[in-house]
Amino acid sequence: MKKLSLLLILIGSAAARSIAQRPYTLQECIDTALQKSLQIKSDNYDLAKTRAGIGEAYSSLLPSVSASGSYQYYFQLQKQVIPADVFGGPAGKYQATSLSTPQSKSLGVQLNQTLFNATSLIALKAAKVSVTLNELQIRSSKEDLVYNVSATYYNIQSILKQQAIVQENLTNDEALLNVTSDQFKAGLATQTDLDRLTVQRDNTKANLQSTSNSLEKQYNMLKLLMNAPLESNIAVVRDEYDEEGALASQRKTDADLTQKTNYRQVLENKKVADLQRRNIKAGYLPSLSLGASYGLSGYYSNANPFKNLNSTWYPSSYVSLSLSIPIFDGNRKKYQIRQQEITIHKYDVQAEQTLQQNRKDVADAYADLESNYITLQSQTRNLVLAKKVLTDINTQYKSGLVKLTDAINSQSELEKAQNNYVNALINIKQAELNLKKANGTLLNN
Repeated sequence: MKKLSLLLILIGSAAARSIAQRPYTLQECIDTALQKSLQIKSDNYDLAKTRAGIGEAYSSLLPSVSASGSYQYYFQLQKQVIPADVFGGPAGKYQATSLSTPQSKSLGVQLNQTLFNATSLIALKAAKVSVTLNELQIRSSKEDLVYNVSATYYNIQSILKQQAIVQENLTNDEALLNVTSDQFKAGLATQTDLDRLTVQRDNTKANLQSTSNSLEKQYNMLKLLMNAPLESNIAVVRDEYDEEGALASQRKTDADLTQKTNYRQVLENKKVADLQRRNIKAGYLPSLSLGASYGLSGYYSNANPFKNLNSTWYPSSYVSLSLSIPIFDGNRKKYQIRQQEITIHKYDVQAEQTLQQNRKDVADAYADLESNYITLQSQTRNLVLAKKVLTDINTQYKSGLVKLTDAINSQSELEKAQNNYVNALINIKQAELNLKKANGTLLNN
């Protein structure tokens, strides 16, 4: 049983590692990041807070009811001075007396209802617009997250490809070094030739280590964006270049740039400014409110909260209407309205600027994509040719037909072609990503 339990534990651990190391597709990385992002979680709290603000704004339109109660007992009652002739005394004389009892109690209920207040209605509309602004902020955060995850993902893929190329170059260096070593033993090569090839091989090893370091940093960035522990194992799918996809992405589409998040945010901010203007303007209008109260009062000659004179509670009630009419405020609202009107005009200009910038970004993205596609085709041909040249030179070098310098130069030319090819790949991926961002389609699957 112990052996069986140990075997099951080992199988489970191996299965867990295999699951943890399963390569992620780009869409899986994006979905995980969107689900676990702390920034989006923070933005959602802001949205929940703003939605709660709608209820607060709506509450000002509802009636408010309050209850109150009090108990008082005077050890010494306050005296009032009244003319003595009120009680049949001589005229011109005054007498001090108390007009209340030592103990008094009261209970009451008050009702207040706003009948008309334009600023409260506008504040409710402004709260709803604020919700839309928060929703757009969440969308903007998601777009930024998708862009950063995609860019990091493409960087990892390019480094993986570069790493494979460097590893292949290291294999070629080792093979060339072995051939030269044999030639040196046969007296056909010099120690300098061996030293030069050793330096080249060591440089390639250093380059391989550098790419591994860069790869680890990019993986750490991807883990950060996905809110995954840094000690977790994450790998990405090694996608191959899709030429048909690149061609398809170059076909221009009529994207509705007025639906981009940045443009919609400007329009919503303009709505907020307009509501603020209307709210200030509503300050010129009168406000009307209804009030009502009902209360009970009880009195007694000593401190006994459970007794009343004549065993009676004395009721009181009223209904009131309150009208407030603003007359003159020193032109304060006039200039506040003027400031908001200027802000609205500024948002109109900003909206036009944003739309123009969006059009420029789309045009630039298409131009970059087309240019990078042509560059990639050229670098692909150069890479194939450089590989062929290196193969031919190495064959001739082994046969003693060319010098070591030719072999080293052809290897350097291949490495240059490889680097140019990898750069062209990452550039076209970046151009495709920039095009999605410019068109506002980063969140479209």
